Amino acid sequence: MFRFAFCFTSALLVFLLASNANAQQRSDFVSDASHVIGTYQPTFGHHSPAHQADAAQQFLATLNQDQKSLLMHKLDSPERRLWTNLPAPADAGGLRLGDLNENQVRAACDLMATLFSEQGYRKMCHIMLADDQLLRGGRPRSGFGTENFSLVIFGQPSPNLPWAFQLDGHHVGVNVSVTGDAMTVAPSFIGTQPQSFNLGGKKYRPLTREIDDAYQLAESLTDAQAKQAVQRPKRGFIRVGPGKDGNVPQAVGVPCSTFDSEQKKILTRLMGQWVNDLPAKQARQRMDQLESEIDQMRFAWNGPRKVGSDVSYSIQGPSLIIEYACQDLGGKPLEHLHTIYRDPTNEYGGQLDKK
Repeated sequence: MFRFAFCFTSALLVFLLASNANAQQRSDFVSDASHVIGTYQPTFGHHSPAHQADAAQQFLATLNQDQKSLLMHKLDSPERRLWTNLPAPADAGGLRLGDLNENQVRAACDLMATLFSEQGYRKMCHIMLADDQLLRGGRPRSGFGTENFSLVIFGQPSPNLPWAFQLDGHHVGVNVSVTGDAMTVAPSFIGTQPQSFNLGGKKYRPLTREIDDAYQLAESLTDAQAKQAVQRPKRGFIRVGPGKDGNVPQAVGVPCSTFDSEQKKILTRLMGQWVNDLPAKQARQRMDQLESEIDQMRFAWNGPRKVGSDVSYSIQGPSLIIEYACQDLGGKPLEHLHTIYRDPTNEYGGQLDKK
């Protein structure tokens, strides 16, 4: 019995030591905000309007009046259209994560976990941690890093009245519009630099299937489809990024009505990389709508269709514009990625005057 207990205890000790060796420490992160974003595990699955409003109120309860004045804006504030993918300027609106203590950052994470699916939440967090990799020697850098991402709440969080949440920073400009059970993340910019990185013994890749599924779809095209899909031999640019509200370019590329069932399956999975950032109920409703519109969509590609090429692509239909493009800035296009997600029929959840 003693020998069994000794062996069990020894095995448990080895397991714990191995686990601790892989555990991420404060020293692995460049700031307190980064440490919370990288290690805190909120509870997922509580996505009802009541849970979302309650999480917002609990976050607000942690703030002082000056912080609330930075965070809270009217529903129709011009600030809602000022989101960007650029490093935040010193006078950017919103409440910086770097100006919150760790308990406040955790409360902000709890709020985001009600507004996003687990996929969406982790994607946002991993993009922020990716931006930390752009700090010079880990030192603070104006506009870069997790500390310089800002939060904004528009309107009063409510289980039934319209309100909105914005996460804004370098490579993220996400607009979540909420009215009861109705939600949208259009318009939103999501990017990353670098594409992948290691941090505290863990590997991160913020955008995964957005890249891999697109290559799979491009490689599946027949010669006739590729002739229509490929617009140019080199990568193009995003046409409807930040500041382009209301701009609907002419759809180009191969009609998705020509896709076989397997190609449509890949396309559906690809669109889900943006849509499934929403909670499951709202994501399923949106995917049902998009699947009904596939035959009215077009898929366009720029650059070689070989995996690992420097490319851009777009998916466009009656209620969807998705664009993806590698970027030259930084000298490694495959390590610097931009995407945009729009719904021309439901920008900002219809909460703003569209004039």
